[in-house]
Amino acid sequence: MRYNKRLQFIDDKLVKQQELYPVNVTSMGIKAQNLVFGSFKQGRIAVRFQNKVNVRSGYMVIDGDNFKIENSTYTDRSSTIYGVEYRGRF
Repeated sequence: MRYNKRLQFIDDKLVKQQELYPVNVTSMGIKAQNLVFGSFKQGRIAVRFQNKVNVRSGYMVIDGDNFKIENSTYTDRSSTIYGVEYRGRF
């Protein structure tokens, strides 16, 4: 798995965090979205981290594209955050 994208978190108060994270980004298809969320939205993605990252809400910027955090899952060593395309301003 390639962690070739860079992610920056923006908290709920729209303050940019300084740290950049290497991530793997995958677009979610209709079947995968129905399994995870029970519904379909345009522009939904799954973001995988190499290490555990504790973030439950807020926003993220991945290579200039904005996303709102919808859900997250964690294991002992890694994290997956699900986001949907965000068209508002920061």
